Amino acid sequence: MTPDDIFVKTAAGAEEVKSRGHKLPQRLRALLIMVDGAMTVRQLLRAAQGLGASERFLQELAELGLIVAVFEGVTPRQPEPEQEVASVAAAPALDPAAENERFRLAHRFMNDTAVDVLGLRAFFFTLKLEKCFNRKDLLDLLPEYTRVVTKGSGEEVARMLTARARDKLR
Repeated sequence: MTPDDIFVKTAAGAEEVKSRGHKLPQRLRALLIMVDGAMTVRQLLRAAQGLGASERFLQELAELGLIVAVFEGVTPRQPEPEQEVASVAAAPALDPAAENERFRLAHRFMNDTAVDVLGLRAFFFTLKLEKCFNRKDLLDLLPEYTRVVTKGSGEEVARMLTARARDKLR
């Protein structure tokens, strides 16, 4: 495994995020959620440090069959933060079913990751999250989400999780 390798969740990994069947430790589950096919091993290791997790977390997740390497030594181009915000704001209108699905996935992601990094301290944020009824509401809540995750896991992890949340809102 090299620092530029990229991992994705397997079907079992995606199911684990939904069901919590393996009863993974909180930090390991948070890192599983971050594995998205865009972040390199280097970026994931920085996130693991921010969460205080073992550097062996990728091997642990791979041994459990929850993740697999897909792009070895290839780093996909990441958009600049300004481009991310502009692309989310300029996203074309979706049909209602697709709009609802994106909202639901982003809502669940933001809730799960906030609770994973803060535990019970995420209560007030989750109350705000429950008042969101569409993608725009979630976009408006992203600065608060970033603040909450930064408080629980540090700036680097918060930046990565916020970028993932934005991706889900596109």
